[in-house]
Amino acid sequence: MPQQEEPADIWAGVLFFVGRISLLSSLADIEEVLDLPQGITRVPATTHWVHGIANNRGTLLPIFDLRSFLFGVPTSHSSKNRVMVVRQTGFSLGLLVNDVVGIRRLEASTRLPEAPKLGEGIDGLLVGSFRLGIERKAVLDLQKLALDGRFNQAVA
Repeated sequence: MPQQEEPADIWAGVLFFVGRISLLSSLADIEEVLDLPQGITRVPATTHWVHGIANNRGTLLPIFDLRSFLFGVPTSHSSKNRVMVVRQTGFSLGLLVNDVVGIRRLEASTRLPEAPKLGEGIDGLLVGSFRLGIERKAVLDLQKLALDGRFNQAVA
């Protein structure tokens, strides 16, 4: 009988851009990816990174500008902008990003424990990295992000 190899432990993630920085996040943390909704309602007296609220199939979805939240620079609007919907217990939130490249399936054993230093606002939310080609891509933990205390300070 031919010997069967054990399948490798695969980590599935989504590759996306925040400004010019490409990041990975676990596919398990992303409920869906949306085009930027047209009917976003601005919320007065909130911080600069609160993009607004949109109706997503009958549910109100708060949308946060991830680049503005992490780096203080608003996301430039283009046709490539996407909203990644992250589900937390009891609520969902939308993260506006510059572009979503797609799903990447990587051998979990190739994950590096350290992440590149990207900035004070993001470094505490990074949980390792993977090599994609010649580049190392940091992994952004969206569950850590959703639980970040800064979201409680969205009111200006």
